[in-house]
Amino acid sequence: MANPSPGTEIGAYRIEGVIGAGSMGDVFRGVDVGLNRRVAVKILSERHKDSNELRARFTREGRAVAAIQHPNVVQVFATGNFQDRPYIAMELLEGTDLASAIDAQGALPALDAARAILDGARGLHAAAKAGLIHRDVKPSNLVLLSDGRVKVTDFGLAKPVDPGSEPSLTALGVVVGTPDYIAPEQARGEVIDERVDIYALGGTLYFLLTAMPPFRTGVPAEDKYLKVVARHLKNPPPDARDRNPSADPELADLARQMMSKKPAERPDYPTLIARLERIVDRLSGGGATLTTIPPTVDGSAGRLARTPFVGGNAPHGFDDDAAATRSRDADADAGLSALARPSGLPRWLWVVSALALLLFIVGVIVHLIRDSGGGGCGGGGSGSGPVVVIDAGPPPVDAAVAPPRPTPPEGMVLVVKPDGAPWFFVDARPITAGDFAAAFPKLKKPSAAAAGKPVVNAPYNFAKAFAQAAGKRLLTDDEWQAAVVTPGVIASPTQFEWIAPAVGKEAPVRAPGKSATRPLAGQKDVTFRLAKDLSASR
Repeated sequence: MANPSPGTEIGAYRIEGVIGAGSMGDVFRGVDVGLNRRVAVKILSERHKDSNELRARFTREGRAVAAIQHPNVVQVFATGNFQDRPYIAMELLEGTDLASAIDAQGALPALDAARAILDGARGLHAAAKAGLIHRDVKPSNLVLLSDGRVKVTDFGLAKPVDPGSEPSLTALGVVVGTPDYIAPEQARGEVIDERVDIYALGGTLYFLLTAMPPFRTGVPAEDKYLKVVARHLKNPPPDARDRNPSADPELADLARQMMSKKPAERPDYPTLIARLERIVDRLSGGGATLTTIPPTVDGSAGRLARTPFVGGNAPHGFDDDAAATRSRDADADAGLSALARPSGLPRWLWVVSALALLLFIVGVIVHLIRDSGGGGCGGGGSGSGPVVVIDAGPPPVDAAVAPPRPTPPEGMVLVVKPDGAPWFFVDARPITAGDFAAAFPKLKKPSAAAAGKPVVNAPYNFAKAFAQAAGKRLLTDDEWQAAVVTPGVIASPTQFEWIAPAVGKEAPVRAPGKSATRPLAGQKDVTFRLAKDLSASR
């Protein structure tokens, strides 16, 4: 049963191309034929079509998210079936997820991080009020749109707060979620509520401030799945300032509180949203900022003006939690936005104070002109009148603007040197068995279930030939060790990978925290991925 090709019509939607694959489904770009509206169509993966549990979970995701109408939650338009597989039609988000944004440009400035988490909190609060727990909050499920908003996506693991008569699709004691952001009670398989999403959002805030997930060390041998989960269970929440000393102290403290081991010690959504609003207000002063958006799937990119935090008419997503900020905008529109007016003072007192300050400045200027005129008119001046010279200090020096980082090709991640300079691109995942077999037509074709998994038992010389045909190369040992700790690079702790160069009749292989050599013939636990030089991508 093949996926739909471009031109295929599914219900009211015509498929135009492939976007990617999620945890449960394949995602396609499409258009609503009747409304001429661009959409994303998510179809349950073929490998899951015989699983009644996953079919029910997929359908429930569509129903649950469709019930949430909020500017910070992806909008679902319709659900249906395509060749006995359920699908969800939703809005096509123009932007990039926060994990990809961090991979492309490193840790976010404090203001952008605060705004992103504020939007995420608003969207998750709306979901919680609708009776839904996300259970898989992480940077890749928060999408930064081209208009500056952040939307929560991928509710594939969501479950009702109170399922009522609906049968549970996850047995008690079964752990779901991403280990880098999993709450302790969720890792233990206990009964959970919306506070697991607040914990994961706190871990996401830590990641935005440091470009490293919490409880990761950067040492592959110490960052295996169970070790990371164990730190979530036992270790105190990390301080973002330990990894990034320039991180905003208030945001770093908030992230730690959100990741408190005890759910009762985490802020609830109204408290969290109010605190984030105050932090954003402090960092922005009510002004706008600029954020660089990496290229989207259709290649669009560029600098965009983020909308101000305050402003009832701004497109930046607001709900009732932000109502207090709208009244403050009326004063800004009245012409006082150039100065920061302390809250609580009567307007007449503020206006009188501003006039007094203006009169003081005028008096100083008059005094300087009078003194200059008395000292210069009787001498051998030019007769052109008094001259006022105000020493404004040294001329301003434009701050050095860091060159933009190169954009990785699709499916690859940028690896940087220890000093932060771009180094090379690397595949985010190993080469799949399907892609490998397609390059060597005489090889046995993998099964449908194995086609999307990493190729194994690939001889070293075949791996090199595949790399050359793709215009790429195998990694060196130094490059592999740098790549495996780069956010976005996915490697198995038990699987080895070919690296170059080969020595004699053996080639080095590498797994996170391991090293060995193997004969040049293939091995059942050996796969490979490719690197691409920056110059080769231009």
